[in-house]
Amino acid sequence: MPFDALLAPARPRRLADILADRCIAPVPLETLSEHRQAQLERFAPSFWYQHHTWLPVGLIGSVVCMSLSGSGSSWLTLFWLSVMTLLIVFGVFRVSAGARWEERRVTPEALIELGVPLGIARLAHDLQSEADGSELILGELVQEQVVLDPYLLLRYRGERVCLGIWDGRRVITAAMPSL
Repeated sequence: MPFDALLAPARPRRLADILADRCIAPVPLETLSEHRQAQLERFAPSFWYQHHTWLPVGLIGSVVCMSLSGSGSSWLTLFWLSVMTLLIVFGVFRVSAGARWEERRVTPEALIELGVPLGIARLAHDLQSEADGSELILGELVQEQVVLDPYLLLRYRGERVCLGIWDGRRVITAAMPSL
C-alpha cells in the first residue's frame, strides 16, 4: 500500500542521534570506568582501617609487656601511652574507610545546588528537555559522608552517556562540541 509509510508510528530518537544533532561528543564510558577505578584505588581503606582490630591489641599488648617487665616501668608505661595518644591524635595512625560510588537520580533544577559546574548543568538541562523521559544520574564517590569526585550521566531508553566529571570547581572532563 502506498500510504502505509504515512501511518507508521515515528521511530523514537536515540540519545546518540540527539547528541549528533547538537554536535556533542560525550565523555566515553570507558574514560568514566577508568576514572572510577582509579579513584577507588586512590581512596582505598587505610592499612589501619583494614586491620583495625590489631591496633588496640598492639597498643594494649605493648603496655602490658612494659608493665610486666618491672623495674620502675610505670613511668615508662605512662610515657609510652602518651606517645601513642599523640600519634593517634595527630593522625599518624589514620583509620579511614574506603570510598564507594553511589548513584542517584536528580532533577535539572537541582544541579547547580548540588555543585554541578554550570556548563555541564546547562548541557544536562538542554538534553533532558529534548530527550523526553530521560533521567539525570549523579554519581558520587563517598568516603565517610564526604563527596569526593562526582560525575553526571544522562540515561535515555537504555542508553547512558557521561556529561562530565569534576572535582570541586575543577572540571576533569566534560562532553564537548565535536569538530
